[in-house]
Amino acid sequence: MSSTEKLLRTAGFMAIATLLAKICGLVREMLIAAYFATGMEGQAYVTATKLPTMLFDIVIGGVISASFIPVFNSILEQRDKAEAMAFANKFIGMVLSVTVLITVFGILFSDQLIGFLAPDFDAQTHMLASTLSSIMFPMIIFTGLAFSFVGILQSFGEFNIPAVMSLVSNVAVILYFPLFGKKFGVHGLAYAMLISWSLQVFIQIPSLKKIGFKFRPSLKLKDAYIKEALLLAGPMLVSTWVQPLYSIVNTRIASGMDGAVAMLEYANRLYVVVVGVFSFVVTNLIFPKLSRANASDNRQESDSLTVTSLKAIMIVILPLMAGFIILGKPVISIIYERGNFTAQDAELTGLALSCYSVGMIGFSINEILSKVFFSMHNSKTPMINAVASMAVNILCAYGFSKIWGVGGLALATAAGSSVNAVLNYICLRNYKGRIFERSDWVSMGKTVCATLLMAAVVVLLYTVLKTAVPDGLAGNLLTVGSCGVVGAGVYFAISYLIGVDEIRKIFKGGAKLEK
Repeated sequence: MSSTEKLLRTAGFMAIATLLAKICGLVREMLIAAYFATGMEGQAYVTATKLPTMLFDIVIGGVISASFIPVFNSILEQRDKAEAMAFANKFIGMVLSVTVLITVFGILFSDQLIGFLAPDFDAQTHMLASTLSSIMFPMIIFTGLAFSFVGILQSFGEFNIPAVMSLVSNVAVILYFPLFGKKFGVHGLAYAMLISWSLQVFIQIPSLKKIGFKFRPSLKLKDAYIKEALLLAGPMLVSTWVQPLYSIVNTRIASGMDGAVAMLEYANRLYVVVVGVFSFVVTNLIFPKLSRANASDNRQESDSLTVTSLKAIMIVILPLMAGFIILGKPVISIIYERGNFTAQDAELTGLALSCYSVGMIGFSINEILSKVFFSMHNSKTPMINAVASMAVNILCAYGFSKIWGVGGLALATAAGSSVNAVLNYICLRNYKGRIFERSDWVSMGKTVCATLLMAAVVVLLYTVLKTAVPDGLAGNLLTVGSCGVVGAGVYFAISYLIGVDEIRKIFKGGAKLEK
């Protein structure tokens, strides 16, 4: 098997595993919404889940694999495996120490942290959220370990196990509802979340043993490689605060709106499912390769990976973005409108999904460009751009929320993501010079044109179906299904006719398989 075929097979498996994990994540969210909706327990659970993950992200989360992989791969490329493994154990020892401290801090001060995150909660909701967050805080210890192990496995070309670990944890939570949901309620769900996150660690252990990694965490941090990782991690940490800060700002403002915290979270999780399937596969597949290319000063390989990734993500994300902007309401109704989740909840949550989706392409592009900078051991540039985008988000959140309510908060997040992506591209262009050829720009322009024409057709069809099809699950399924099939057909047909190279290659590959 050639290296290209192996890469495509790996990418295909990752895409399928990630898609299944995201689908299970959706099922999990559907069950949570059906059981707890946007009432007191739903608001408390959503906030309690958000607290440990946000604190983890702010203190250390996003930098674990992003700072570990470039340094680890540099050692593999320039030194040897034994030295790389020794660095890995020192890095894991540091991560364990930090996550334990965060856990203890979070449990001791959960009451005050919930008060900061959701200042307008009533006393009962506040108390429940504080209790649930204390139960779930230890899951960040497992998260730190899981992220570190992922960095090791991906550096050795093992992408399959990291791709399925979210699937395993989501299935574990789903099983909780039919087995224990009615008996243990929302408190039991918090414990189920803790157990599910621990599974992400244990599932990776056999593969780690296979590549020869021995888990010997060390606290001997006076090491040149650890220092290099920390120097890279400082600015990188600030640049990863974008999404957590967006969430904090939105939650604080939304806590004063009836049910808005849960609505935003349900919409955002669905949004992340859609955008995450593709950006996850692309960024996790190229990051170790980018790190090695830059470690060996292979500029051509690095640029080629960057351009190919950006073009691929645009071809997939742009039509999805248009579809979710147009069909946010019926999509939310299909997924969440059952049990205690009402049609009014679906209306406002659908508005939030449509507004979040405006930033879908910015989010995806930024994921790739950030990894490009990190692979070059340049974390200061993304940090500066992240700070600028945070300022945009905060200003927009307070302004837009007064005009569009819950939709305005989601739109502010989209604005921040878009600004961040534009700034990162401008800086990369200034840093590396021209990376796109004229043919690349033409190809991406054709993708935009195909998306706009597709969107026009879907808007017309949706307008007709809204009046012709009755409300309810069957009607929404018919509407979304019809718009999706017609939209996809129009998009691929136009892309093929106007000569989008990647789409034509797909059709040619299919024709060869038939022969």
